[in-house]
Amino acid sequence: MLRAERHKLITELVNTKGIVAIEDLMREANISKATARREINYLAEENRLVKIRGGAKAIDPSVSPSFEPSFRAKSMVNLEEKQRIAAAAKRHIQPGDKVILDSGTTVLELAKLLIDEQDMTIVTNDIRIASELTKNQTIDMLFVGGMIRKGFCSSYGYFAEAMLSDITVNRIFLSVDAIDSDFGIMSYTMDDVNVKKIGMANALQTILLCDHSKFSSRALFSIGSLECIDIIIVGEELDPAIVNRLRQLGKTLELV
Repeated sequence: MLRAERHKLITELVNTKGIVAIEDLMREANISKATARREINYLAEENRLVKIRGGAKAIDPSVSPSFEPSFRAKSMVNLEEKQRIAAAAKRHIQPGDKVILDSGTTVLELAKLLIDEQDMTIVTNDIRIASELTKNQTIDMLFVGGMIRKGFCSSYGYFAEAMLSDITVNRIFLSVDAIDSDFGIMSYTMDDVNVKKIGMANALQTILLCDHSKFSSRALFSIGSLECIDIIIVGEELDPAIVNRLRQLGKTLELV
């Protein structure tokens, strides 16, 4: 492949997915890690993409990905913000609580903060979150089984939905792929839409954890309107115009 063709391929991948990890570029372009890093540096200098730790993202923040970014790519985005959100979310958990931890990179950061907690029950459909929580021998954990989403390690489908239907909790910490003041909360895939809907329906309180980039994109499948959400915890990087719009709609925001 000519270098110009490789540049075109990398740029198209980034613009299609919004964010791409180096490992994704290595696989898609059949290049080494050193070559992937060199090309990212070059294209960033050419103002054709933005270099980030471990990969690259689209230069236009309003780009709506046509395909869902990989878990590795998602986990690289706004990590420090996600950790702030997780710390704020932890303050909503009380002794004796029963909570659902939805599948997602920000919720995973919350799970990491719970390994020393006691007297609580956690329900999750995310294998990574469940694995993290096995470090804590003092909490009760219920894993929701079902089909496993390839590359994302979360369960979905009939068995996951049936199991969740019989569970009630104090609150769910929810993750979504996109959020819009008019279109509500959205997902790239329909696989987990019903799992999220059932979790919200069976929780007394729904707390949405999402970094500010989720507000500048849209996804294909609707999960529900903003009326489904009780509290939104997001980084202070969120556009003030969006903050004002959400507050005008009566939403409770925690900017961290």
